[in-house]
Amino acid sequence: MTLYVYKVIREHLDGSRGKRAKRLTCFEPELRVGGLYTHLGTGFPGLQRILSMSTEEVPD
Repeated sequence: MTLYVYKVIREHLDGSRGKRAKRLTCFEPELRVGGLYTHLGTGFPGLQRILSMSTEEVPD
């Protein structure tokens, strides 16, 4: 099973970004690198910019 790991950072309406990136994990490749998303779930309020994506294999 593949786990998709996204590096996201908070972005404000004026274009400025937060200081620390967070890690978001999904089982399906739903998000696009460089995309701006809102309300990605608990712990990810407001606007979030996807910086990068990597994959990890999870044992079944």
